[in-house]
Amino acid sequence: MDVATVEQLCIKLRDMPTVTHRAIVSASSFTDGAIAKAAAHDVQLFVLKPWTQPIADQFPEFKGVGRPDEFLRRFDSNLLYWLDWRPSIFAPGGPPSFGCEDSTPLFASDGHAHKEFPNWAKFMDALLYRSTQILFGLEPAQTITRTFPAEPVAGNDEFEASPAWPHTHTLGVVQDQVFLKFDTGLVLIDSVTISGRLQWQRRKRPLEFHILEQVPTGEVFAGAALADWGSPDSKMFAIIFSPDSRTTGIHTIQLQERHKNAIRQLKIPLPTPPPERKP
Repeated sequence: MDVATVEQLCIKLRDMPTVTHRAIVSASSFTDGAIAKAAAHDVQLFVLKPWTQPIADQFPEFKGVGRPDEFLRRFDSNLLYWLDWRPSIFAPGGPPSFGCEDSTPLFASDGHAHKEFPNWAKFMDALLYRSTQILFGLEPAQTITRTFPAEPVAGNDEFEASPAWPHTHTLGVVQDQVFLKFDTGLVLIDSVTISGRLQWQRRKRPLEFHILEQVPTGEVFAGAALADWGSPDSKMFAIIFSPDSRTTGIHTIQLQERHKNAIRQLKIPLPTPPPERKP
């Protein structure tokens, strides 16, 4: 990261009085000028890089412990899934009988396309996930996961699974303000009942290891092991190591929609290719 970029970030941080720890993190490095500029603004610099050294070398409380990928070899996620499901839609004021395709458009109360759920597929994905978020901590899901451990599935190396069991779950969705459009006009969806089978699925999730070091001293600030849960909301699992303690922090990380939108809008400029030489 060059001096101009660091100076802009330092000025930005100066205009943010609510920020209590003024620091800039880079996944590459900082130029000498950038380091001097940050010091002049009293802003700390950190570099985030792959964590490959033995843990004991940088975290004294973990004496004799080898590389992170030896210490934490695997992480499994155990998630609840709907199988062979079918929805039943309750929309007072609509036709006595109707169905929705994945492409069926959904609307807001003003007749414009629904911003969060533009079609039935998007809405149904959200409802399936919402349902499992409620049901995973209730019976019979808890008894199933304790009594019937996940076992390998023939012809499938992606996950292990518990026995599936029949279930029905009704979700009130008035708060979503999702409307269907019929010849008679817009109709609010009141509730959706999901019928099908539920199943626990255990998947091996790859771990990534990163370490945060202060610049220019190289002093370790923290180490982290990260894994994707594999859930639709992109939730992540993290184990945080502190250089002065043997206690590790266990965290769940979930980006809010505004964070996801900010990431989607990021633009990385491509380097200008050198001019072609004419023979």
